[in-house]
Amino acid sequence: MDQVIVSIDFTGQTPAGGGLGYLSPGLHTASIQDIQYYEDSNRIYVYMSTDGVRHRESFNLSEKGIPFMMAFLVSAGVPADKLTGKVDFPFHKLAGKAVYFNYTPPIMNASGQPQEGSYPQYRFRTEGQFNQMVKVSSTSTEGFEVESDESTNGSNGTPIATTTATADDNYDFLLEG
Repeated sequence: MDQVIVSIDFTGQTPAGGGLGYLSPGLHTASIQDIQYYEDSNRIYVYMSTDGVRHRESFNLSEKGIPFMMAFLVSAGVPADKLTGKVDFPFHKLAGKAVYFNYTPPIMNASGQPQEGSYPQYRFRTEGQFNQMVKVSSTSTEGFEVESDESTNGSNGTPIATTTATADDNYDFLLEG
């Protein structure tokens, strides 16, 4: 085979198809990589990296979306008292900051794409809340044994309730009063 050498300028390009990923469900930290504002849709896209996975959260800057943006900002270390009134917020200063969140991935279809109407969900927390959640979720259950039997609903063999009522029983007394 002959040598093939072609001069190509890759400046500013990224590989197609591998831009964003999804995380496993649960508690994660991320480093904020980039933030983009889209004036036409009044949305902010936050690009983050978690264990080498680049992912994105989107915030609608409507009245209903602002509380979610605030949770993100507080998670990134912005004091809540700085988020009062009208603020010209310098989003670019968040690059490199850590954020803490509970993540729920979208429901995927057979082709590996999110089902229509299914989106990843981020619930941002402060570092203290996050650390508490990690501590609680990592509590060992070693030494505990849980047994369940459907007929007794796990109540040590004693049925929770039995019924002998039939469709003919009269429950009109429940309507009185």
